[in-house]
Amino acid sequence: MTYTLNDPLTPPQQINKPLLWVKRIAVGIVFAVLLFVLFIFATLAADRVFNHKSIPSVFGYSPLVVMSGSMEPEFYRGDLIIIKADDSYEVGDIVTYLTTSVSGEVTSVTHRIINSYVQNGVQYFELQGDNNTSPDANPVRSSQVVGRVVGIVPEVGTFLQWLQTPSGIILVILFICIIIAAVYIFKA
Repeated sequence: MTYTLNDPLTPPQQINKPLLWVKRIAVGIVFAVLLFVLFIFATLAADRVFNHKSIPSVFGYSPLVVMSGSMEPEFYRGDLIIIKADDSYEVGDIVTYLTTSVSGEVTSVTHRIINSYVQNGVQYFELQGDNNTSPDANPVRSSQVVGRVVGIVPEVGTFLQWLQTPSGIILVILFICIIIAAVYIFKA
């Protein structure tokens, strides 16, 4: 449609300013959350790759997904636990330590310290899962302990594991595309 100088002028469309601000704030919050999550994942990946850590960390905190029910009812399979390294650990602390499996793979185990002793100048811990009937088979040297549990986020671990599957990756890409499309729609 073309306009000429003789056509009557139409008044500009009224923009609902409060609604516009709500849209801008909502988009800003979504982008801030996405950037924060991207920063966390990028930092964890960089820590694992460049520092060759078995358990990467961000600002000293490491997220881990609970894979077994050995610590129920303290936390459950699929929960996300947050650990932080400390200088010393005491009986009653729930700690994560690294151990080597029979196949030679390094794995992490999170159990409660039930006893502590020093032998030949080396501190050892006896650990046991709250849901286990007996202590772990071998004592753990203090140098094997990577951190104490400082936080638990129920069920988030299951979601994070799902995000690593092909369908989870597709959903993340789709979500990002929807957010970008929403920004262009709200901008108009």
